[in-house]
Amino acid sequence: MNEIKEITNDGDSTIAKYGSTSLASDEKLLELNEIYEMIGLGPAQYLYWTLVALVAYSDYAELTVMAVILPSLRCEWGLTAGFEAAITISMYGSYALFAIMFGNVADKYGRKTVIQWSTLLLLLAAICGALSPNKWVFLATRLVTGACIGINLSCIVCYTAEFAESKYRVFGVLAFSLGLCGAFGAVSGVAFIFLQNVGWHWLIIIVSLPAVPALILILALPESPRFLCVSGQQDKAMKAVRTMAKLNRRKLQEKIKMACFVDEELGSYSKILNKDNRKSTIALSVMYFCNIFIEFGLIVWLPLMYSANMCGAAQSPQHKCQSLTQDDLLKLTIVSGGSILGATAAVILAQRIGRLIPIRVASLIMLLSIGTVFVCVNESLTFATTMIAKIVEAFVNTTLWIIIPESFPTCIRSTATGFINSCGKIGGVFGTACVYLLFYSSHYSVIGIFLFCSFVGFVGTMVYDRETKYEILQEK
Repeated sequence: MNEIKEITNDGDSTIAKYGSTSLASDEKLLELNEIYEMIGLGPAQYLYWTLVALVAYSDYAELTVMAVILPSLRCEWGLTAGFEAAITISMYGSYALFAIMFGNVADKYGRKTVIQWSTLLLLLAAICGALSPNKWVFLATRLVTGACIGINLSCIVCYTAEFAESKYRVFGVLAFSLGLCGAFGAVSGVAFIFLQNVGWHWLIIIVSLPAVPALILILALPESPRFLCVSGQQDKAMKAVRTMAKLNRRKLQEKIKMACFVDEELGSYSKILNKDNRKSTIALSVMYFCNIFIEFGLIVWLPLMYSANMCGAAQSPQHKCQSLTQDDLLKLTIVSGGSILGATAAVILAQRIGRLIPIRVASLIMLLSIGTVFVCVNESLTFATTMIAKIVEAFVNTTLWIIIPESFPTCIRSTATGFINSCGKIGGVFGTACVYLLFYSSHYSVIGIFLFCSFVGFVGTMVYDRETKYEILQEK
């Protein structure tokens, strides 16, 4: 490992060696956080946050649109409950697999490189999915889509955490969460307007369009300066921060150089489970597994429940050809819109109070709201409790995405994020599988499993005791 090896004063001259670059007598050595303070907040961060929101939206739009159109595909292609489960599980399975694989790749070769190619492939897979002539081609496109989503979400949250001062990090996660939650509401809303008129083929294309400006932005914006710094590319890191300064209409003096802690073990899996990082990795993986189990389960459960005119768990729905009605789509739009409220509240409280207390309270509320779904009074109560569950689920998810990149150094941040993300998506596989395989035979058991996962997640928030609000992102 190479760090700042030497800083000596000799009269008026100062010589510092970092990486492979020497500091001349008239140059000034600063750490990246100090340079970020000089750059300040401005258009550079706004562009990054816009990119993060667009990528997050593009990823979750693909997850949500599938749940919305599956009832239509059931009628058009005569899908069985088993094949519906296969489509969903295959997508989430490839999501989990590629999340853990490419988090490591992003730590080795850069966040921008990985994100731009996976976003392009995501757009192409969406177009091919919209043109699918049969269920088998559609299944293949969902496999590719899941892989791209897993890659993107493992990288983009690190990307957004690495280009701003500590006090602004939560706003990057807010953009990320609004992109995710906005996808739920936007896809349901677009389906409410267009699905009955243009069909599911055009619906997929319409909801995929934001991937185009995302591609333009990722090509235009520079790589993460933190990644460039720890990977020994100090000149490129300085070029990146100078681009940011120019966008913010700030001028960095030419004599300023960046002090980089170069790490030769980029993307080490052993490091995420060493004594310094083991507790954070395991605890966050368990919490994220439980939350994504519930989140992805709700994505596919809510359309099924609304289309079956469910009241709590009192009825036994039948698997039949029945597309979502306008009333069903309106309910989905309203419930999904609640996710935006939850994500926004999470960022505000994380900024003002911290991370631990809000996530513990939200996890308890989620436990209680899911438990209430067992009670069948009327459809209005079921609608209200599922909306509360979506709000607090988004709150917990957003808070976890704030905590995760803050808990690991730059050299393994994307690897650790990919590992935790993969654990979460394994939870998503099980969550969607339990819905499709159990919904029509034992609806009570689906809600019971959601309740158990929310309990385990709540216990995890009580066990995890690291408050990261005041922590500066570490390089090694």
